[in-house]
Amino acid sequence: MDDEQVLSPGQREARRRWGTQAGGAAFDQKKKSYLTEQAREFLAQQSLCVIAGLDTHGQPGGLLVLETPGFVQTPDEQTCLLRLSKRYETTRPLERLRSFFPGIYPDLGLFFICHSTRERLCIQGTAELLFLDFSPFSGFVGTCTSTWLLLHVRQAFFHCPKYIKTRIPGLTTADLPAPSLLWRRADILNCKQAVVSEAIRAFIAERALCYVCTVNRQGYCAVNHRGGAPGFLVTRPSCNEAPGGMVFLPDYAGNGAFEAIGNILETGKAAILIPAFASHIALCLSGCARVCELQEVSEDVAQQCKGAERIIALSVQRVEVQSDDWSASLAYEREKAEAKQQIPITACSLLV
Repeated sequence: MDDEQVLSPGQREARRRWGTQAGGAAFDQKKKSYLTEQAREFLAQQSLCVIAGLDTHGQPGGLLVLETPGFVQTPDEQTCLLRLSKRYETTRPLERLRSFFPGIYPDLGLFFICHSTRERLCIQGTAELLFLDFSPFSGFVGTCTSTWLLLHVRQAFFHCPKYIKTRIPGLTTADLPAPSLLWRRADILNCKQAVVSEAIRAFIAERALCYVCTVNRQGYCAVNHRGGAPGFLVTRPSCNEAPGGMVFLPDYAGNGAFEAIGNILETGKAAILIPAFASHIALCLSGCARVCELQEVSEDVAQQCKGAERIIALSVQRVEVQSDDWSASLAYEREKAEAKQQIPITACSLLV
């Protein structure tokens, strides 16, 4: 890890509590304060990104971005430039950027993953929206339907390729699951904004991956991937202690870095972004979060989270639905998966 990068108190506490100082320190050596050539080549080929940021009330949220490959540009090793469709401007993580005065840049976390190769890249830094129809950098072309997100890189690193599923229905394989008998697309699209309904619980029970969005006391945002067998996310309905319902996310043995866990220990906030690529839907559930030992949750929840070393308990306060036509991006991802290798991309030529 670069000299100027210092562990947050939450990460330090998590590593001490669960005895992963050595493993965490080894992982820290992967972190850079700039984009390596490997990272820049990887970014040029991606069509999927998860953005983590705070809303205008200081609550974390997540946004799933699916665009044409080449939408990410790296003019230099300190800059990550995303050309986004205008429809993303009103989403919570980006809406907050609109409220800042020029020269004041809030923090965002970016997460890129290629399931077919098990590669995943995290980039964190300060961001600004550029209200221009065309890129501020020569050679990078946009359209009148583009919004430019400029991230000034503070930290970038690849995660290890473990724990990544390569077969994701609708994303890496065209084999789509049978229609669910327990939820309908209309039920999800019309859900209430603050309650985990029975349809949402059924939706979540069928999912095999999610993205955890967190923030530390300094306002630094992060995104982490989590996966398991369908049903690894456990939900509970509304109750007096949690009017919006609960989501329990098992935390298995990993690299010992404890970025997400450490952030939750610091701020008690989190958002869980849950995609269903085959249905072109993603749910983002956010609220108060805590890290529980297995003995701190009910016996039935602990049993359903079998194999976990800890459990993240999210008391849901807001439910957001994201839905669009992702066909072009998903077709590209399936093509990559079928070829089992990255497809060479000339980033600039695909931005027209």
